[in-house]
Amino acid sequence: MATKTQAKIPVVDLSNLDLKPGTKTWFSARKDVCRALEEYGCFVAEISNKIPSELHNAISSSFAKLFEFPTEAKMKFTSERPFHGYFSTPKYERLVIDNATSTDVTQEFTNIFWPNGNHHVRESADSYVKLMAELDKMVTKMVFENYGVGDYYNSHMESTTHSFGIIKYNEPQKTGTNNGLANHTDKHFTTILHQNRVKGLEIKTKDGEWIDFDPSPSSFIFLAGDGLQVWSNDRIKACMHRVLLAENLETRYSLGLFSHNNKTICVPEELVDEEHPLHYKPINLRDYAQEQNRLVAYGKELSLEVFCGV
Repeated sequence: MATKTQAKIPVVDLSNLDLKPGTKTWFSARKDVCRALEEYGCFVAEISNKIPSELHNAISSSFAKLFEFPTEAKMKFTSERPFHGYFSTPKYERLVIDNATSTDVTQEFTNIFWPNGNHHVRESADSYVKLMAELDKMVTKMVFENYGVGDYYNSHMESTTHSFGIIKYNEPQKTGTNNGLANHTDKHFTTILHQNRVKGLEIKTKDGEWIDFDPSPSSFIFLAGDGLQVWSNDRIKACMHRVLLAENLETRYSLGLFSHNNKTICVPEELVDEEHPLHYKPINLRDYAQEQNRLVAYGKELSLEVFCGV
């Protein structure tokens, strides 16, 4: 049985989101980021100076209020994309906005709950999502450069969109279980999570041990998804994680930005050699997510090897 470890998830200071490619500080951060992703599939990005306390407080209070609306109102928020829109289980409620970097989309979303408009919530959401998207783009650029395929970065981002998710976990004393989310990897390219102070997220190491993530308002955790694992030809493995909840007086909320490459992902030929033979056939992440969504009802987790392994 896997045990808890006192090891710490690597922390990389990326407070300067205006970090310039080609500089010493860029190369240093790039090295730390890629080492962490190769070893753990994730890292903690410290960007404390980029999150005004007013923005953090506005986001926290606004999104908590969303779940106070009647179920009928929340169910009006729908999406054709798997795992998007409103979803509820006895363990948690989830709202996921597709193409969340579009101001028009966030406007439509807030209008569902505030038909007369709520500029404060919309502007806070836009600022927050933009901040997370900047972080995702910077890290992705570092990864592409690190493996010598930086020329592919622009075309990758041109076919990338970002979803934004808000999850409220029900307290264990109400659900009768402390299992918030079962062991899983994300079916996206990358994920960035930001949480309130209530613990729960755990990361599985290569050795099969679990690391508790101790959240803070300034800590964003960056996770490799299945798409990045395929693209990197297993140089970076998708981060296995779960949520286990202790009984708390405070409700646990988690905010996430998910990047989707909307075209077919192929392993760059530069990343295939004798030491790294081709492991995956091309994959469409939307098809992959749809198949996983179909299997959820049976309590099954779809693996990359089954779906697109060579």
